[in-house]
Amino acid sequence: MESHGTRRIVNRRTRLVTMASLTVGALALAGCAGGADDGGGGGEDVTLQFWTWSLKEADPKAQAIIDQYEAENPGVTIELAEVGGTADTSSKLLAADRADDTPDIVQVEYRAIPSLVTAGVIKDITENVADNTPYVADNIWALTTLGDQVYGVPQDIGPMTMTYRADLFEQYGVEPPTTWAEYAAAAETIHAQDPSVYIGSFSSTEFEFFAANATQAGAEWWSTDGDAWSVGIDGEESLATADFWQDLVDRDLMSVEPLLTPEWNAKVNEGKLLSWTAAAWAPSVIYSVAPETAGNWASIPLPQWTEGDPAVPFLGGSAYLVPEKSAHAEAAAKFAAWLGASDEGSELLLTLDLYPAGTAGREATLENDPPALMPQQTDFWEVADEIVENTTIPVTWGPNVNVAMGAFVDALSAAALDGGSFRDVYSEIQGVVVDDLEKTGYTVK
Repeated sequence: MESHGTRRIVNRRTRLVTMASLTVGALALAGCAGGADDGGGGGEDVTLQFWTWSLKEADPKAQAIIDQYEAENPGVTIELAEVGGTADTSSKLLAADRADDTPDIVQVEYRAIPSLVTAGVIKDITENVADNTPYVADNIWALTTLGDQVYGVPQDIGPMTMTYRADLFEQYGVEPPTTWAEYAAAAETIHAQDPSVYIGSFSSTEFEFFAANATQAGAEWWSTDGDAWSVGIDGEESLATADFWQDLVDRDLMSVEPLLTPEWNAKVNEGKLLSWTAAAWAPSVIYSVAPETAGNWASIPLPQWTEGDPAVPFLGGSAYLVPEKSAHAEAAAKFAAWLGASDEGSELLLTLDLYPAGTAGREATLENDPPALMPQQTDFWEVADEIVENTTIPVTWGPNVNVAMGAFVDALSAAALDGGSFRDVYSEIQGVVVDDLEKTGYTVK
């Protein structure tokens, strides 16, 4: 058997479905793949405007990536424009589309892709990236694939992990949990020994985590059947996860507070919050706020709902999209494909402290040192790679995910602080999402 360090990562996803199988009617809203384009192939100089937050203009590592591409593609100039997160970028892109003044490449998180496709503001780039498909695993391409069309090039991925204070777990006599039942038991054991210490925090703002957590349990918050959307936020699998978190909050076994506030940062530094169930990007975030705790942490796969079943979805990550009205769409798609889905580009992305989506970038992590937060965990990248191999559950995001997110965060926060029912919150959001879909013209089962 080949070792992790030398084996070639192969595509093994035989049972994947796409992130969302958009209906023929919904795809029609996106229009045909048109727009002006010189393609960069006629010998003319091309300047590509790139909206991104990962490649910061002031970062010499990011500029080195741009310089490399420009050196290999004379006549192409990449202009970086730093934008906010997905919500800001999506709204700005919609406004730019209406004004016929879009950039050429846009970075957004995966959850925003369906709404941008149905709004008709991004291109189908299936043909543009056809030569690059072998360089990204099938389960990662699924994050940017709607129906049979590819609408983006994956940049980075978030294999779900639990990052925890290994030293304090040992101090409190708690084994790292492999199931959510063990997680709840560990939370109880820790808090009983010191009421000021919690296994972790409960943050209502983590909409994507709760969606992924419910999907791990078998829920489908959005799905399609023919020309109709189905919404399952109040399905029994989903409500069971709401009950789980309700129990921990009601028993004061989780600290109810948002992430990355000064108060949260202080508790992490003081050993009062002992874990974060998120993704493989969590160690770098924790290190940025608690560098003095480095060496005391470790990462393991996310706890399982069903013992022995490691299947999980991805959490977070983003992709490069080409706006429908890009003036240089072909050249933009070529650059996006090189950056996210070529051996050279995906390895260069690793220099930006990302977990690259491309196979070569993933392989390169196996030779890297562990994150600064856990320098002693020499198998960190091997663990993360195995999680990627087990990430076989696609999350389907609906076209009105932003509506769901806003309502969910507000309602869950109120319930967590005031002792309300999490089940009622999930049922309430079910109604909000269904009503919004129907109001905007979708068929809902």
